[in-house]
Amino acid sequence: MLRCLALWGVLFVFRSAASAELLTDSEPDIQDALQAYHQSVAEQQYLEAGESVKLAIAALLEDPDHDRMVYGQLLTLLADSQFSAEQYGAAIQNYKLAIEAIQFARDRLDNALVTPLLGLSRCLAATNRYPDAIRNYQQSLHVHQVNNGLFGEQTAEIVAELSEVYFASSDFDRAKGMQDLHVAVIERKFPGDNIARLPSMYSRADMYYRTGDYLRSYNGYRRIIALIERAEGSRSLQLVPALTATAALLGGSPIADGENGPEKARRYLRRAIAITEGSAEASAPMKADAHIRLGDFLNMMTANSDAAIRSYQRGWAYLDSDAQYHERRDKLLGKVRLLNRIPGGTPAAMFSLLDNAADPESTKNGYIMVEYDVGRDGRSENVRIVESTPPGLHDYIVRNHVQNFAFRPPFSDGEPVPSKDLVFELQFSYTDDDLLEGSSQQ
Repeated sequence: MLRCLALWGVLFVFRSAASAELLTDSEPDIQDALQAYHQSVAEQQYLEAGESVKLAIAALLEDPDHDRMVYGQLLTLLADSQFSAEQYGAAIQNYKLAIEAIQFARDRLDNALVTPLLGLSRCLAATNRYPDAIRNYQQSLHVHQVNNGLFGEQTAEIVAELSEVYFASSDFDRAKGMQDLHVAVIERKFPGDNIARLPSMYSRADMYYRTGDYLRSYNGYRRIIALIERAEGSRSLQLVPALTATAALLGGSPIADGENGPEKARRYLRRAIAITEGSAEASAPMKADAHIRLGDFLNMMTANSDAAIRSYQRGWAYLDSDAQYHERRDKLLGKVRLLNRIPGGTPAAMFSLLDNAADPESTKNGYIMVEYDVGRDGRSENVRIVESTPPGLHDYIVRNHVQNFAFRPPFSDGEPVPSKDLVFELQFSYTDDDLLEGSSQQ
């Protein structure tokens, strides 16, 4: 849901401004309140914005024959402000009142209903009321399409958000179906090899990946690469994010396309580096990111730590070349970074422990704390159990897990340095039968 919330924040100012444009014929005192509202929105002072709308509503209600349509629009602006201030309960109430007012003034399919219906949907989703959110999203989509056709201007926006809500509710099939519709709507708007289609295609490939549909995700990224090559050529910088995303998929999933997956991933990453190195338009951070991604891949998927360090050092050199990049250099390469909390080859027992950590249905919960160091090669070493309750039950599993960690080591003056006394903690659930099994294995 974080993806949706970020999108809604971006859309808030536009929606509020668009709604307010319909109120330009209102009384001067209402206009003054709306001007204060817009100023507060521009400053992201949403509570103050809401108070300004309340003043406008109070001025409107002084007239017993007030325009119910204007009332509904003002309530929508108030609810928008409350939503952005995370006052979800109040926002839900006012969105519902706005919908009722607009339906009374017009009808149940009026286009003005789309904005409050979408706002209500977002509030319901933000409070994890997914079935209600889905119903309101579907209603907003229906009203929008009745007024604007099946491929109206907002259709892509609504179905993209609805996809995320289906995903949050664990309805993965419908989540993917909405992403397919999202791509189809954008493709209709931007036919042919138009790179304006890329955001929707990335969103769909990412949704396939998040739902575990790795083959379709891989094919989605391949379609992105093919479109960019047709539209801009095989050396386009637009290819770099697509190549690195595909490499990450190949390196972390069983998709191999008839070849060795990690080997193919490495080729994608090296191609991304070649494109950035060969482009006069590629910035130093873009080149650095490509080298760092290759270093991460080599550290996680191979035993070639020397090659990984060389890739990191190239990234460091680019970010060290100008003082304006030093903050990014220190963020990416100035501290140790764990690359694989669930390392490849980890015993199935470790997955079970992590999935069932502190299970509320269990009568007993265990705890293990491990300290370890990280060498300059990015490998964990000197792993030691500091605390274990109950003693010895899962010590071997957890110690083996930590020993297989891979890190991006911190760099100082372009050289990797070791890190000491890092901590890994794990809570898990267990039963008395587990204790008996553990003692029999010792």
